[in-house]
Amino acid sequence: MLRIIFLFCCFCSFVLGGDLEILSIKQTANGITLNFNQKIEKKDFKSFVLEDKEGFRYVYDVPAVLMGKAKFLEFEEGISLRIAQNSATKVRLVIQSQKKLEISLNTSQKQANFAFLKTSSIPLLFGNVTKQNSLEQESKVIVIDPGHGGKDCGAIGVNKTCEKSIVLNIGKYLRDILKERGYKVYMTRSNDAFVKLRQRTSFANEKNADLFISIHANATVDNKDSLEGIESYFLSTARSEKAKNVAALENKDDIETMNYFSKQSFLNTLNTQRIVASNRLAIDIQYGMLQALRKDYKIVDGGVREGPFWVLVGALMPSVLLEVGYITHPIEGKRLTQAKFQKDIAKGIADGIDNYFIKNP
Repeated sequence: MLRIIFLFCCFCSFVLGGDLEILSIKQTANGITLNFNQKIEKKDFKSFVLEDKEGFRYVYDVPAVLMGKAKFLEFEEGISLRIAQNSATKVRLVIQSQKKLEISLNTSQKQANFAFLKTSSIPLLFGNVTKQNSLEQESKVIVIDPGHGGKDCGAIGVNKTCEKSIVLNIGKYLRDILKERGYKVYMTRSNDAFVKLRQRTSFANEKNADLFISIHANATVDNKDSLEGIESYFLSTARSEKAKNVAALENKDDIETMNYFSKQSFLNTLNTQRIVASNRLAIDIQYGMLQALRKDYKIVDGGVREGPFWVLVGALMPSVLLEVGYITHPIEGKRLTQAKFQKDIAKGIADGIDNYFIKNP
C-alpha cells in the first residue's frame, strides 16, 4: 500500500510540478497545432512509421502530459489523427492515411505545428507545364497584389529595407513565370504606387480573375532572432492571437477602408464555398513555396492559417495573403532582399497555383 501511495504521489508531482504539458490542441487546414506550457523543440519528438493493409500510421511520441481528453480529428482525403496519453509520462500522436504522406513538424517557442499532404496528390510534373496544361491555363486569369507601396513602406526589415520593395520584386518574378506558363496575369501595382485596399480587390473583380494573390512579408518587434518562416492565409474570422496580430499589421495601412467595411458587410463577404477554395489554394501554395525553397535553404513552415485580412475582403474569387518570410529576422530578412531567394519564392507560388488548377480545373 505504501508503494502504491508513493507512486501515486510521484505521478501527481510530475503532473503538477511544472513538467512539459500540452495545454491545447488546434486543428488546422492541413494538420494540427499543439500549445505547450514551456518551450518545445523538434528533438523532443520521437517518431516511427507503421505500414499494413490499412495504410500508413505515422506515430509521434513526446514526453508530456495531455491536459484534457484524448482527441480524434478527421481531415480531407480520409486522413485522421488521434492524440492521447499513452503512459504516465508520454503523449502519443498517430496520423493515419491510406496513402503515403509527407509530414512536416516545426516548433517555435511553446508551439509545435504538424502539417501534411498526400504525396499522391502532388503531380509528377509539379512546376512543369505540359502542352495540354498550357492550353487550359490560357483561360485562367490571375491578379497579383504586391502589398503596400508608395507612401506605405510596410514593415521595415534588416538593412532598413521596406517590405513594399521586396514584395514588388517577388510579384514581378511571379508575373513573368506565370506568363511563361500560359496564364493571363495582371498586377494591382507594378511600380512604387500606393493602392487602397478596396481598389485592389475591385481591380481583380473587374478583370474577372480566377485567383487573387496578395504578397507580403512578416515582421515582429519582439523575438527578432527567433521568429521566421513562411505562412499562407485565407480570409476568415481570426482563430488565433497570431492571426489577429498579423492581420492587424497588414490592415493598418488603410484605416478608411476598414471603416468602410462594417462588421456586417465583412461577414456578408464570407462565402463558404469561396473560403473552402481559398483554403485549398493556400495549402497548395504553401507546399509549393516550401518545396522550392527547401532545396537550398532551411525554411520554417508557418502553416496555413485563417484571418480577417481586409485586402481580401470583397474578392469574388479564391484569394490568399502570403507572408513570404520575416523581414525582421537577421538571416531570413537578408535573404528576402536577394534576387535568387525572391525568384525561388515566386517559382514556389507558381508551382502551387499549377497544382491548385490541376486538382480544381
